[in-house]
Amino acid sequence: MKIAILHMTMGLVERGSEGVIDQLAGELAKRNKVLVIQSGKIKKKEYLVKRVHPLVAPPSPAPKNIIDKFLFRLHLDDESGHVAEFTKAALPLLSQFDPDIIVAINGSLQLRILQDLTLKAKIVTFGHAGIGYHDKHTIQSRPDLFIALTPAADNWAKPIAGKSTKVIYVPNPIDLTEYKHPKKVKLNLDSPVVMTASALSEYKNVLNVVEAIKQTHASFLLVGDGEQSHELSKTFSKLGNSFLWIKRLEQSIMPSYFASVDVFCFTPDPQEAFGMVYLEAMTAGLPIVASDDPIRRDIIGSQGIYVDPRNVDDIASGINNAIQKDRIDYSKELKRYDIRIITSSLEEEFHDLIK
Repeated sequence: MKIAILHMTMGLVERGSEGVIDQLAGELAKRNKVLVIQSGKIKKKEYLVKRVHPLVAPPSPAPKNIIDKFLFRLHLDDESGHVAEFTKAALPLLSQFDPDIIVAINGSLQLRILQDLTLKAKIVTFGHAGIGYHDKHTIQSRPDLFIALTPAADNWAKPIAGKSTKVIYVPNPIDLTEYKHPKKVKLNLDSPVVMTASALSEYKNVLNVVEAIKQTHASFLLVGDGEQSHELSKTFSKLGNSFLWIKRLEQSIMPSYFASVDVFCFTPDPQEAFGMVYLEAMTAGLPIVASDDPIRRDIIGSQGIYVDPRNVDDIASGINNAIQKDRIDYSKELKRYDIRIITSSLEEEFHDLIK
């Protein structure tokens, strides 16, 4: 089977959907021919990689004001322009590769361009944007297969999809072998250490976590960068607790950082589609403070500590509770996320599409 994956920000970012696609492409390439088309720099991979419409940084973040949102919905914003140029630049490669499956990561505009092709390929999309406008518009653009990452997203997506779009639930994967016996790193922070790993977008609520840390005796490790970086710098300047802020880490060394802290805290709004960082924290056995919503409860299970992501006092209480806990065995919860099980499920679905 030949699988082409279009993901514009691959090679520019290593977290989130980029990390998931890298893992899936590597595992799928063991039994299939896989081509990833991206706009970021190319590194040696187990799969074939091609770069088109080169970018040096991801496009500007999602619009916030009314005018920018209006332009976004008309596909007249900066990001949509790059998606269109990237997708059109990829078309000659797709024609040459002649895939059975095209995995389109960059939304409804990309789908519309691909649907004008005369290729026999079936088009697959993932619900990486989460429950809301973006994924709704993607589903309504009629891919052959929409992959929901959680049961909640699956239930939400099915009534939206037309007869031509199949909706299935397949969660994000994790390669558990990468998290066996990681070497700890020296953080030079007093114990206990609370870690957050997240892009600094408003809906991720990282600023609330920093405010909550003030109500604890914990040190704080933040891994991430984004549009709230300046505001976060001002918040850190008033933080009495010891802290370390690392804006970017290679994915390959992340297991060592999870192994070197005592608690993980990530409290996004319900629109967060999944949260790979929860799985990474679970492999390290960390007590986890998470948003109290169906998606987070499904991922982490009964051993999570759930809080209101918009309530600083509630987050602080959750952190103080987590600090009292020892390492947790999540082995049963992690089984269903094993990358070999996930890719096997995807291959079965892809084969069904092209029968």
